[in-house]
Amino acid sequence: MTFPPDGSPGDPATPPEGASLEHRTLVVRQAPKVQVFLVGGAVLGVIAALISTSLGGENEDFTFGSLFGYFVVLFGIVGVALGALVWLVLDRRSRKHTYTVTAEVVEDYEDADYAVQDHDLQQWTDKWENDDRDHNAR
Repeated sequence: MTFPPDGSPGDPATPPEGASLEHRTLVVRQAPKVQVFLVGGAVLGVIAALISTSLGGENEDFTFGSLFGYFVVLFGIVGVALGALVWLVLDRRSRKHTYTVTAEVVEDYEDADYAVQDHDLQQWTDKWENDDRDHNAR
């Protein structure tokens, strides 16, 4: 999501007062996706549970399935927590590596560094509106 340079949330589909559609300043950063780290941590927890259960000695009181289930819950929670911690560190680090770009409208698409068609612009406008709704719901 992009905010005006003053940092105030606004409707990104409409430019701030006094700004024209000819030039627009955008702040860009590449943030990691939290889902990847949470699922990755859970998968590593399940693998650790399988290894721990397999390498453990025989126990007459508990079956393999019950021990494995217990360890999946235990190591799964630890794995998700570690994945979230790694994501948090990388997300904070990505905030330091932001950069500002200026978008400029050109008449001929050959003059552009990256050509955006009308349907591309509509997709981004829809995405911005959905992001705003999600942001305002929080």
